[in-house]
Amino acid sequence: MAKQLATEMAPPFNLVAHFMLAGGFFYALTSFVLPFYANYLDSFFVSSTIAALSHLFLLGFVMMIIFGAMYQLVPVILEIPLFSKDFAYIQFYIYVVGLSLMAYAFFFEETHLALLPYGALLVYVSMIIFAVNIFLTYRNIEEWSISAKYILVSNIFLFLAVTYGFVAALNMQYGFLEVDMMSVVKSHIAGVLFGYVMMTIMGVALVLIPMFSLSHGFDTVWIDKGFYFMTAGVALYMLHFLESLGLLFIAVSVGLFIYQCYVIWQGKVRKEIDFWAKNMIASFFFLIGSIVIFLIGYLFDAHRFYLLGGFFLFFGFLVNIIVGHIYKILPFLVWYQRFAPLVGKQKVPMLNDMVIIPLAEKQFTITLYGTLLSGVALFFGWKYLFVLATLSLVVGAGMVIKNMYYTLTYSVNNEQ
Repeated sequence: MAKQLATEMAPPFNLVAHFMLAGGFFYALTSFVLPFYANYLDSFFVSSTIAALSHLFLLGFVMMIIFGAMYQLVPVILEIPLFSKDFAYIQFYIYVVGLSLMAYAFFFEETHLALLPYGALLVYVSMIIFAVNIFLTYRNIEEWSISAKYILVSNIFLFLAVTYGFVAALNMQYGFLEVDMMSVVKSHIAGVLFGYVMMTIMGVALVLIPMFSLSHGFDTVWIDKGFYFMTAGVALYMLHFLESLGLLFIAVSVGLFIYQCYVIWQGKVRKEIDFWAKNMIASFFFLIGSIVIFLIGYLFDAHRFYLLGGFFLFFGFLVNIIVGHIYKILPFLVWYQRFAPLVGKQKVPMLNDMVIIPLAEKQFTITLYGTLLSGVALFFGWKYLFVLATLSLVVGAGMVIKNMYYTLTYSVNNEQ
């Protein structure tokens, strides 16, 4: 069971807020450009067109939020201070500039592809700074929990995956390597998606889901086994050695993670299905669906299944699990920084007071149906339905931004 969080080890709120705000901005930006992809529904799964969107979403939204969460949670989970807060600020600004250059180069490939290596270099440097900061933080660790193992190994995969990506970006422009670049890109995708993002989510979920659901006394045997399956699976796939076995191991690990979360859920004290719980339930259904769809695509070599699986993994699983936790983590961080010193001196808000709950409920519903309809339109190539459905995702993203703004500017005089 997750130990009591040592919040006094956490870095300044201002640091984490940098990443949260930037992540929210890139989430809104990704949602805004999504309807314009109606003319690219037949694009190959691995193409510059899809790469532009996937990098904007994955690097801009998903990993930006993960970086901020890691700077908050790693010192808390490990009960040791972050090695360097200055490194974190430097990483943020380099990362934003590099990501912007990369996204611009991908979107305007015909005229500005030459910018890609420069953006990739900046992103690469920023991620090395992040990984080194995390590795050096581990120097003084005293207790190796399963979450600590997940986070450490995920950062090793991050370093390897971004190295593959950097090499691929350079080769796109200069063509200095006579190798199968598709294999390099596949290693890059597997390392980022499953080696870093998925392993980080699995490790952190073991702390956050029990905390927010008030679940205690559960066995962690499933997530423990999932660690070894995921590590072996990603390594095999990235090395292109027994790739099919690697994919099987990854799928088994995800299955063990889902079952572990089910075990945690069964023991929860809080029975209410609130907006956070709805996001968690939806995220896991999308995760199961995307894995099944990916396997179908792999068995029948059908790229449209890869597109659909990737869409549900990104905009179904990742959006729901991240947005759901933003509604919990951000109010806590603001409350701890702004209102904790006032406890016992004046009236302070509850965490739920710092979220516009009706808006969060509407956002969940709109985003859920928009994602499902967008997936159907994507699979069958229905352009007009895709535009209409993805416009609802734009509305949903706007609602998330409004709630984030409400939380960040909350005062005791606020009224929902």
